Amino acid sequence: MAIDAYKRDGSMVVRQGLGQQLISRDTALAICRMVVADIRGPAECTAQEPLVVEDGSDVWKIRGSVVMKPDAVPGDPSPIEMAIAKFDGAIVSYFD
Repeated sequence: MAIDAYKRDGSMVVRQGLGQQLISRDTALAICRMVVADIRGPAECTAQEPLVVEDGSDVWKIRGSVVMKPDAVPGDPSPIEMAIAKFDGAIVSYFD
């Protein structure tokens, strides 16, 4: 069965129509941690803790706790920011 990566199949269309959200706060947090660890490494993922999760209506907004220096330059530590769709877990924004 071939699945088009950019098109939802009938099962997801029905779930969306019923307003069923598949991604909990804890699941979004786990997704964020996995992605940050894959991209920036486990040590940088740990440095971002505690991650703060906010309810953004249709998305979970997750932000790292790293504090940027006022005179920061590219490459200096910065907080990650990610938004994950509650409906299906799509990462709709990611800044690091």
